[in-house]
Amino acid sequence: MKLKLSTIYICFCLISVKLYSQNIAVDAYNVSWTEKSEIASDAMPLGNGTTGALVSVLENGHLWISVRHIDAWSEAHRLLKLGDVEVEVSPNPFKNTFKQELVLSESAIYLEGDNGFKSKIWIDKHNNIMHVENNSESKFKLNITLHNWRKEAKVINETNLKGIPEGVTESPDVIVSGNKNAISWYHRNSTTKAFDWTIKALEIPKPKDLDNVLENRTFGAKIVGDKMINTSDTTLVSKSRKCNHLKIYTLNERTVSAEKWLTNLNAEASEKINIKSNWKNHVTWWQNFWASSYIHLTGFKEAKQTSAGYAYTMYLNAMAGEGEFPIIWNGSMFAPDLNEVLQRNHTGIKHFKDKDHRSWGNLMLHQNVRLPFYSMNAAGQFKYANTFIDLYMRGFNAMKEHSNTVFGHEGTVIRESTTLWGVVAPGVYGVNREGLEPGQQQSIWHRTHWNAGLEVAWYLSERYDYTLDETFAKEKFIPFASEIVKFFDKHWPHKDGKLYFPDVHVLESFRKADNPMPFVAGLRSVLGRLLKLPSHLTTEEDRTYWKALLARVPEIPTRDRNGIKILANAEVIKSNKANVEVAELYSVFPYHLYGVGLPDLKMAQDTYKNRTTLVDDVGGKNPKWAPGYLRGGWHPEAIMAAMVGLTDSVQKEVVWALHRPVPEQRYPGFFMSTHDGTPDVQHSSVAATALQRMILQNVNDKIILLPAFPSNWSAEFKLYAKQNTIVEGKIVNGEIKRLKVTPSTRKENVVIGQKLQAPKPEIWED
Repeated sequence: MKLKLSTIYICFCLISVKLYSQNIAVDAYNVSWTEKSEIASDAMPLGNGTTGALVSVLENGHLWISVRHIDAWSEAHRLLKLGDVEVEVSPNPFKNTFKQELVLSESAIYLEGDNGFKSKIWIDKHNNIMHVENNSESKFKLNITLHNWRKEAKVINETNLKGIPEGVTESPDVIVSGNKNAISWYHRNSTTKAFDWTIKALEIPKPKDLDNVLENRTFGAKIVGDKMINTSDTTLVSKSRKCNHLKIYTLNERTVSAEKWLTNLNAEASEKINIKSNWKNHVTWWQNFWASSYIHLTGFKEAKQTSAGYAYTMYLNAMAGEGEFPIIWNGSMFAPDLNEVLQRNHTGIKHFKDKDHRSWGNLMLHQNVRLPFYSMNAAGQFKYANTFIDLYMRGFNAMKEHSNTVFGHEGTVIRESTTLWGVVAPGVYGVNREGLEPGQQQSIWHRTHWNAGLEVAWYLSERYDYTLDETFAKEKFIPFASEIVKFFDKHWPHKDGKLYFPDVHVLESFRKADNPMPFVAGLRSVLGRLLKLPSHLTTEEDRTYWKALLARVPEIPTRDRNGIKILANAEVIKSNKANVEVAELYSVFPYHLYGVGLPDLKMAQDTYKNRTTLVDDVGGKNPKWAPGYLRGGWHPEAIMAAMVGLTDSVQKEVVWALHRPVPEQRYPGFFMSTHDGTPDVQHSSVAATALQRMILQNVNDKIILLPAFPSNWSAEFKLYAKQNTIVEGKIVNGEIKRLKVTPSTRKENVVIGQKLQAPKPEIWED
């Protein structure tokens, strides 16, 4: 659904009032610069859930705005930047005085310069309009230039499209000609070739209910300003004035023609609004957002930076979480120009192909894309997780037909590499099927890496546990999970009356093993959750089948290491390490069979201390590229440490991750991992989720507080627990001094610490 866009002609010579003088705790983490940026990528972010921007002021005094949209996906399955807008203010107001500040409570950027020059930049939360409000004590002119680099058609051959004959051509952008008072441009997806070959590779007829969500998608923007005229199709100039209100409208929708899209954009841009009212509504929304959930830490040296890192992560979720498609893991919609921001990559590329290039391409790799969405549950950001869920629901029927056709049995497999259509990428599965068996994947990295379906099913169960939405359970969780577990029952021959998974992947780490932990733990958790559903949501036939299937799932694999019993990657490992994951701890996270408040906690803790990446007695040494790259990014060990109550370990990882200096990016909330693109939303999301679970974990009906919280830390927090529960509290030196639980009926389920002690009566607030 598209938001309405609108405009106003009146120029307010008094810039809209700053409202953050109110006592908003998150403003302790505002970002302020008094030196201009060396490169455009040294920028502060704004976003309203769909439209985004990176904002910087360069050393020449020019304001640089890189305009983004979370759904700006091209016909070649690439997330594109909309374009860069350069704003020259003449005379230069930043010659002697400069300040740029991001105010989190308002999601607005303020600029200050010479002669009282002030600018307020914000993207309306409720309308896809970016406002640049400029005022000064002396007159100034604006010169606006659109920088667009997609001027010619280009053949794209990224990994997800590998093997498609002659690649997929990405069309050039269109600059609208003949404007007198505006700059307009757009990209329109011109071919369905990527979609067509994706379906062809699945070895099934084109599914009738699978929507090509990229077909006819058109996205772009329109720039207008007060008393501005065109000097070319890509430039505007204003008269000399003391105030000027610049507006950038974005629109992303599927239309029958480019002309229809342009008509819609112009119509929306011509509507009038009350900017004062919209600003007030915008700020109110953001202040409510920050009040809805928070963690503010004190009591240790890095407390402010760690708290700020958590807030920046929640901000990243909110800025990009309301589109049609998931936040992409390697940069979200805020990926910089990688020719400006040099970073490590495994491909050896020293000069990136274009400004839209991102490390590791544009695939939805499950192990990566999942991580931001785990950070959303305890923050109550369920709306933002819908895009992740919808991704897999979109192609579920097609993947069911694919599985049934190529394997000849019931059940559905979800593969690791997914397109926006919710089905496996053709370049990974294999366009040229010569020499491949039906259903056999071409990529050796993911040939039987089939954990994704189980984990999505588990995530759906978690969503139900938080919201108790029975419609969601009936329409999404139960149908999806039922198909996934059925596949694991039907695909392999049984052995001694049990399911048996021979010679399969253990994630990417081992390419040949029997009964891998992710399969075994995933089945046990998903089936266990299905069986705990209220009986009126399921059938007796289903419950009987699930119960019998659970009885056939192999036992959790364990091993002995120096006389200590620990969890194992698989029952039998038959290959050397190929990656540095900790599959044995998938029984802790995501599948939560072990942890604080559950049996065999010591075994889980010992496993963490002897995990695969730290030892050489399972599959040999780590790959040669791995030394130094065993933390941050997609590594979820911090969450696992929190889940098993290893306080010292998790606090070190969380503090390191959330206040880690990132020289490649100036904005401190754009974390950069050792693996993937920047901003690395995996990196910060893992740390944020771990911090949440240091404070609160859910075990069955119990709410366990402080399962892994240091005794010298203090905090104020507001987090969401399962069963529609909100928990607010104050912690002083590792002890809860104030606690409020809504609804109050859930008080009886609250316990504290690893000993599961009852709260002291005096800490309760009504």
